[in-house]
Amino acid sequence: MATVRNRPGNRVLASIPAEEYRRLEAALEPVTLDFGDVIYEPGKSIRHVYFPLTCLISLLTAVDRKRTLEVGMVGNEGMAGMPFILGIGISGVRAIVQGAGDALRMPAAPFRIEFDRNPALKDALYRYTYALMAQISQTAACNRFHDGEERLARWLLMTRDRVGSD
Repeated sequence: MATVRNRPGNRVLASIPAEEYRRLEAALEPVTLDFGDVIYEPGKSIRHVYFPLTCLISLLTAVDRKRTLEVGMVGNEGMAGMPFILGIGISGVRAIVQGAGDALRMPAAPFRIEFDRNPALKDALYRYTYALMAQISQTAACNRFHDGEERLARWLLMTRDRVGSD
């Protein structure tokens, strides 16, 4: 199967065969996300899924009414809106843009149709779900057992991996 290697930005999208990508591409909308944009709130409907190209999205969980904790981040390796692929249309976290940049987004309903009929996209997103779960687990362990300097180093390295820049 031929994949489109020259596709800009997102590794999930770059991993699917060209024919399947072309069908998906028709519904993808390029967007520029600004620092601080909130794309999901806990308990609210997921209206779009996002495939970051050059932006960075933090996944935050509420500790209490005033404090949140970053439990994961999404960059060009993945997709924001993962509950949606599991059949859950509501976000469990706050997703906020921590690094401004570009993304491709798709409305939830057409995405669900494409996800259900596109085995390559489904496989890529299931693999990414596994990687995101591992990231969240590692983040929890780091937040619990590492001091501030070690947590900062982890965050800087994860950020660098996703934005491709120092």
